[in-house]
Amino acid sequence: MMKQLYHIEPVFTEALWGGQQLIEKYGYQTDLANIGECYNVIAMPSHLDCTVTETQEPLSHFYDTHRELFNCDTEIMPVRAAMSCTRAPMSVQIHPDNAYAMAHDGRLGKPDGVYVLDGEGSVVFGHFARTRREFQSLVEEQRWDQLLRYIPVKAGDFLDMPFGTLHALGAGLTFFEFSQNSDLTYRLYDYDRTMLDPKTGKPRVLHQEKVIECVNIPDAERKPALQKAWTTKGCEIHELHNEPGLYTCGRIDVAESGTYKREEFYFLTCIEGEGTIQDTYIKGGETVFVPCHYGELTITGTLSLTYVTYIKP
Repeated sequence: MMKQLYHIEPVFTEALWGGQQLIEKYGYQTDLANIGECYNVIAMPSHLDCTVTETQEPLSHFYDTHRELFNCDTEIMPVRAAMSCTRAPMSVQIHPDNAYAMAHDGRLGKPDGVYVLDGEGSVVFGHFARTRREFQSLVEEQRWDQLLRYIPVKAGDFLDMPFGTLHALGAGLTFFEFSQNSDLTYRLYDYDRTMLDPKTGKPRVLHQEKVIECVNIPDAERKPALQKAWTTKGCEIHELHNEPGLYTCGRIDVAESGTYKREEFYFLTCIEGEGTIQDTYIKGGETVFVPCHYGELTITGTLSLTYVTYIKP
C-alpha cells in the first residue's frame, strides 16, 4: 500500500464531568451535549474505533490489514490518544495492569499520561495510605480528605500515571491523554453524584474492591514529570514520555517551517494553530497518521502538534 498521510476521524463520548470547551475551541461537529472525551486515536472494534478518512475503514481494521504501515507485532493497534475537558471533577480512579485486566475483564490495562493544554487547578495524584488495610479502612469510612493526595497543575504540565496510580483530574482543565490502546477504568469514588451516566443511562458504577486490589501501595509522593526539550531543523520538540512496549509521546512546535523524522509509525494531532504537513493541510483538533519509515516530514505554518507512537521493547 502506498505510503501517504492518512486523516483520522475522532470519536466522541459524553461524560457527567464533560463540557463544550473542545467544540468551542476546535469546531468539532457533534450533537452530544457534554463532551467528556474526543478520541483522536483509538482502535477498539465494536466499541470505540476511529475511521481512516482515505480508506473509510475503522482504524482497528486498517491496522489488521495494513501491518506493513505499522511494522508492529502487537495483536491490536498499540496506542491511544484523546482530548478531554472537565466542567466538573472526574471520578477518583485507577487503571489496572495488563495481567489483572486480562484476568478480570479480558482487556489490556491502561498506563497513561496526561498533558495539560489549558487551565490550572488541582488533581488527585496518589494517596497517603501506608498499607492496603489502611487504604480499605479510609475508603470504607469515606475519609477522603485523609486518603487523597492533591497537587496543583497548570498548562504545560505532564503527569505520568503508571498502572495502579490513583488519580482524578479536577474541574476547569483541558488536557491530552496518551496511553496504551485500552479504555478500562476502575472507579473508587464519584463525589456521591446522583446524576445518570450519559454513556449508560444508569448511575455510575464503582469498582472499589478492584481498586483496593490494584492500587499502588505504598505510594510515593508525585509531581509533574520532567520533560526533555530540544530544537532541531525548525522544530521545538518536547519529549513527554518514552517507554518502549507501552507508548512514547511528545509535542512539536513549529514557528514557520521545520522538518521532522522518526522510523516508527506515529499519529500527529494539531492542538494549536494551522499549517501543512507535506502537502496536507491540518488545523486545530485534526489528526493524521504517518506510516513507519515514511522519511522526513516538512511542516509549514505556526502550529503545535502532539505525537504518539510505539517503540518495540
